Amino acid sequence: MSELTLAAPARSIGERVKHARKSRGLSQTDLAQRVGVSQPAIANWETGLHDPRRLMLAKLAVALDYPLDWLAAGDRSLGESDKHAAAAYIRRPVMHVPVISFRSAALMALDMTADPHTMAEDYIPVTAGSPKLFAVFLEDEAVNLAFPIGTLVVIDYADRSPRDGAFCLASVEGDPLLRRWRDDPARFEPVSTDDQYAPMLANEATSIIGCARVSIRIH
Repeated sequence: MSELTLAAPARSIGERVKHARKSRGLSQTDLAQRVGVSQPAIANWETGLHDPRRLMLAKLAVALDYPLDWLAAGDRSLGESDKHAAAAYIRRPVMHVPVISFRSAALMALDMTADPHTMAEDYIPVTAGSPKLFAVFLEDEAVNLAFPIGTLVVIDYADRSPRDGAFCLASVEGDPLLRRWRDDPARFEPVSTDDQYAPMLANEATSIIGCARVSIRIH
């Protein structure tokens, strides 16, 4: 990142986005094109109509070559109150979630006390409500409609009781498998463009590792 002055009078998130944009000599349209939104969205953020979400703030930080922590540390806009539906989400701390191999994830079914941090190959920042998370890259055509190849899926391994319709990671006869859970009868369903994949009934050899909470496309 090039040298810049962060001691700006900008206090709110929107004011900081505006300050950073102007310091880079960008118009609102220029910035909108860089982060993939409309110019009015940039204007709404800068005027305090509402605030960008955390993932969008991360994109803004990259596009503006400014520290994410500085942008995110601004005061929330007057247009958003704690009654807003996103308020609880925004207040959540950012966690550094271990990214582990798909094969290592199967070990979580064998030992409920296993620590995925000891298996970590990388980390990714995630805002989520559970303290027990790990992430895996998914390379499975059987669920490509829900999770395209290469999607990073965050698993909550504190939740081993999937609701009907939820996606869960399970150990099926020792092999890790991510599918949509169905209750009646208890089974795992594919969600694929290829009809060669069939549902599989759950049995005593099945162990739920955790439920999917977040999916992230890495470009």
